[in-house]
Amino acid sequence: MSNLISERPSHHWSKERLHADVQRAVGGTLNLLREVSRFSEHLDPEFHAEWMVKRVQFLSYELQSEIHADHSEAERLGLLNRFFFETKKFKCITDVSKLVDPSEAYRLNRVLSDRRGAPIALELIYAYLAEKIGVSLDFVDLKPTCFLRWVEDGRSRFVDITRGGSTLSSDELIETLHTRFRLTSFCNASLLETYSFDTFLADYIRCLKSSIDVGHEPEKHLWLQDNLISYQPSNLQLLGERALLHRRLGNFKHALSDLKRYYAFHDRDRSPSELAKLYDELVALLERGRPDAEF
Repeated sequence: MSNLISERPSHHWSKERLHADVQRAVGGTLNLLREVSRFSEHLDPEFHAEWMVKRVQFLSYELQSEIHADHSEAERLGLLNRFFFETKKFKCITDVSKLVDPSEAYRLNRVLSDRRGAPIALELIYAYLAEKIGVSLDFVDLKPTCFLRWVEDGRSRFVDITRGGSTLSSDELIETLHTRFRLTSFCNASLLETYSFDTFLADYIRCLKSSIDVGHEPEKHLWLQDNLISYQPSNLQLLGERALLHRRLGNFKHALSDLKRYYAFHDRDRSPSELAKLYDELVALLERGRPDAEF
């Protein structure tokens, strides 16, 4: 994946600037790092996004000092694996539910400090480092797993972040999907499908959102939902989910606005009953002035 913008440090990255970058760059690990850092900064304001990106960049400078011009891509990938998993001791956590705070596995500041994280967080750092030493990797859409595709001599190989960066052929990957992940139904053509910038961020946000207890932190859920919708504005399900979050927070007007947009494009008879009920209650409360509407 090519870097499409300069790495010159910025002292202030606004939300508008970041999303402008998103529009310009379909791919680009630096832009992905910046966005992921922005989410981490929102959850941990004392850690600035710029600091996180610089930490990853410093790792790349260390790694680049070990690379020589005559190293092949395979040799570079081997050096990256040793640097990432052995020297820096990054550890992949496949079951984040066992953590006291599962969101730490996705927040870049914690991943960099603790040297452990969920596969989607580690593969982003890994892909950035690979890019900086001249190895091009693609994020592969193989839910619920995380692999990076590397093309060697015209053949696709797949880097397994959960197992120390070991590489698999296409046949080995299929066998792994069957045996380790119990995936029995998938299209082999999906092995050639790579994540777009927006799809990667949307999946990352979903993972981060699922790691945070909505009962205790509904405001954080709402903020993440707003960002998720910005990447997938045509996904009606996300509007329905946000309406429920607004209802939980007492933002009834916003909830009704989301549901009006939702039903403008969705058949009421095929919508979840809880959304239809909420819509009727909100209309009764806000537009018909019925004091008996219940929430």
